[in-house]
Amino acid sequence: MSTNPCVMPVPQPKVVLHDHLDGGVRPQTVIELAAGLDVELPTTDPVELASWFTITPGMEFGQAWQRFYVAIAVMQSSDALRRIAREAVEDLAADGVVYAELRFAPLNHLSGGLDPDDVLDAVVGGLVEGEAATGCVARAIVCGLREEDPERSLAAARLAVDWVGRNVVGFDLAGNEFDFGVEAHRAAFEVARNGGLGITVHAGEMAGVDSIAAALEHVAPDRIGHGMHLIADCDVEDGRVTGLGPVARAIVAEDLMLEVCVTSNDCLGTPMSQHPVRLFHDAGIAVSVNPDDRAITTTTVEREYLLWRQLHGFTNEEFRSINLRALEAAFVDEGTKANLRPVIAAGWK
Repeated sequence: MSTNPCVMPVPQPKVVLHDHLDGGVRPQTVIELAAGLDVELPTTDPVELASWFTITPGMEFGQAWQRFYVAIAVMQSSDALRRIAREAVEDLAADGVVYAELRFAPLNHLSGGLDPDDVLDAVVGGLVEGEAATGCVARAIVCGLREEDPERSLAAARLAVDWVGRNVVGFDLAGNEFDFGVEAHRAAFEVARNGGLGITVHAGEMAGVDSIAAALEHVAPDRIGHGMHLIADCDVEDGRVTGLGPVARAIVAEDLMLEVCVTSNDCLGTPMSQHPVRLFHDAGIAVSVNPDDRAITTTTVEREYLLWRQLHGFTNEEFRSINLRALEAAFVDEGTKANLRPVIAAGWK
């Protein structure tokens, strides 16, 4: 690290697998885009809006979702989507991210007259611009939503398949995990997998380990989004996992990575210091560091690493291994992985 106080240290190279495009919009960008639209904001002060966006523990579910609705309301034109995607890559790159997968639900962005292909064209265009400007390789994951008609998630999967080879690499199911099971959306996942997409699914974020079990049974995912409540299927004694239940054993046997989002889970009520990420890692369960919703949980990738260090004792050597493993779990082509492996390996020494 440089001893010159005028020279900022270069962040270590990082891989992000779980970051929502609509959850990471800069507050200033929301204000600027809303000015030309019929979108009511709670405030036009960027600091105050950033504070309003932040979900807090115990917040009523509808209130929390209102934050996303405001962001989505300004993401209804090609120019807005392209800008937001580009800015997301810029913000991630500033924290040292060398590879990122940004996920969103394209069918939520049609009220301004765009068709689904227009939406993906704009977002992918913004990712490409951001990558060209920063060097951070950026790809898109298309989301369906649990609470919506399964035919809609099926349409999203078909759209994603049409964009395979054009920087769309995965399919996910997000949304209300409490009230809507994954099994209703099985057809969407079949289309996505058969079409060559990587498969991830939100599970064990809000609901319990049964939600993860259902994802394994009905989806056969490559990764699990969050997965925090998998700890309920583990025996824990004296600060370590001493035994695994059937779901946890399946996660390990299939080498499925948990896309861990510590700050986001804190916003839903699990204190950061009590997050089971250290228990998972030490038990051999693959984990990766992710911000989830950078604006709506008020975090950054660099902050997540700081929390893992300070609260759970992760070291540079562990982060090196975690990032290399995350790269292997990424849905990008082997050529890109081959280019990034030495960058990550050297950057964490």
